[in-house]
Amino acid sequence: KGVEKYVTEETGITGLFQYFIKVVPTQYKGDIVDDLGTAVPKWGEKLLETNRYFFTERFRPLVGEVHEEAILSGDPDRGTAGAHVGGKTGGTLHEKMEHHDSQNAVLPGVFFVYEIYPFAVEVTRNEVPLTHLLMRIMAAMGGVFTLMGLVDGVLYSREKKKGSGARR
Repeated sequence: KGVEKYVTEETGITGLFQYFIKVVPTQYKGDIVDDLGTAVPKWGEKLLETNRYFFTERFRPLVGEVHEEAILSGDPDRGTAGAHVGGKTGGTLHEKMEHHDSQNAVLPGVFFVYEIYPFAVEVTRNEVPLTHLLMRIMAAMGGVFTLMGLVDGVLYSREKKKGSGARR
């Protein structure tokens, strides 16, 4: 399965296709390697070294094509570049000047930009015994009891001070 791209007249017939690919070195260690379904040696530590990747893509049509579409559509504002300062958009004559067009001109082609991360991700599966779960539950309950005792002590001391002040 590959990636299919269809360029239509609405988006511009040709332009700049950019793919930003990020590669992250990854190590799978231990029993999780068996679940991946890859062949690993029977001797020694189970270790699979591979890479994960993700990408973003961007398409920018040629400026000339955008202006041809604007002329054909009858919309003079379509395809013009504009500076958006302070949240204000469109409307001034300066935004439609030719020097803005030259800043947006692109070279048609397909470009791949690779970034290899300088760190590695290690994926392991750790099984935690049931006793660890029970200890964590008891620690949480102990924390709740401690806090409730603190709140009760503060409220009791406030009531005791109010009660002694009313008797005088």
